[in-house]
Amino acid sequence: MGRFKKEKIVLFILTFLCLNIYSQDFISIGKIENNIILGPLAGNRNLTFGVKNILEEVLQDKDYYLSDDAQTSIQIEFLYFDVKKNALQVGVYSKKADVTQIVARASITKDGKVTKEVTAKGTSKSITTSTLIISNDGKFSQAGVSTAIKKLCADIISKLKL
Repeated sequence: MGRFKKEKIVLFILTFLCLNIYSQDFISIGKIENNIILGPLAGNRNLTFGVKNILEEVLQDKDYYLSDDAQTSIQIEFLYFDVKKNALQVGVYSKKADVTQIVARASITKDGKVTKEVTAKGTSKSITTSTLIISNDGKFSQAGVSTAIKKLCADIISKLKL
């Protein structure tokens, strides 16, 4: 009878330890600030909302669980945004390359203390060719910005090594 009781206790302890070892990584997204001073996205609040959605997607793709009550949180501060344009035109043939660059600083906070801070850059390149002369309106491509932000978020997560 005593041996059966000991086996139950050992089995209970091993089950409890296994459940404790396999814990989920919970994380929350903290403050996202747009500190870009010049350019079309300077002070744009829509950028911060869009980045929050993209960051949530990237975190979930990397098997992190989002929770507002998590002890670990990520804060992002946008520092730079620019679209570099290169164009070549020979007769009716034209080739245009737009490189979108976004630079941000990110920090991870655990239990109210900043544990790590990194700076990351996201870029995307859009190349168009045509045989007609098309006027350039000088605007940036939304798809290029979205791609650059997604690359930026993925780079931030890998550099923070959550």
